[in-house]
Amino acid sequence: MMKASETIRRWMGWCPMAGSMRVNPAVHPATVAAPGGGDGLSRTGPGWWNRYHNQLLVTAVAFSAAAAAALLLIEDTPGYPTLWTGLGIGVGGFIGFLLGCRKQYARVVAGEFIRANMSKRLRIIRRLSMPAAAVILVAFIGYFVLSGMSGWIVRFTLALSLFGWAQYGVTLLWERRHRTTLIAEKGSMYALDAATREEPVC
Repeated sequence: MMKASETIRRWMGWCPMAGSMRVNPAVHPATVAAPGGGDGLSRTGPGWWNRYHNQLLVTAVAFSAAAAAALLLIEDTPGYPTLWTGLGIGVGGFIGFLLGCRKQYARVVAGEFIRANMSKRLRIIRRLSMPAAAVILVAFIGYFVLSGMSGWIVRFTLALSLFGWAQYGVTLLWERRHRTTLIAEKGSMYALDAATREEPVC
């Protein structure tokens, strides 16, 4: 009976000693050092939104909602060529991301994107990247609307939706494979190494 209960506890991930023995997760050792004697990282545990894969999840859901709205609101129902074009653009973007994500995430693990470690130029680029991407996105949608290119609105939103879900899935797989959680907060991006956590024996 004891063996069965222990098996169930392990399977459910529950342990009576977890609260007393678990220590705060440690930042990957490579990301601790920083110029000026500080690492620029929060000492408290990262919240739900600070986990990078959750940010990707919200983005993917938003793009999916935009694609669904475009399909429902546009009077002229797009045909298969339009849908396949959108899927093709999304797959192309995903392939580009797949080719570069290993190197990019390796740089994150190495601590290159901790704010205190970044050069002034890199800080400016990262600070402006999101606003610039938002402006470009709105500009594209506005151009399609003003030009009456309703089919391209569907293509564009469908491509972004597919790319968002693919990026989310690949990032989750990468984190699980490396036992690492990517954290994006306060202008920094770093890795939280699950392998360094002290787990209780149950």
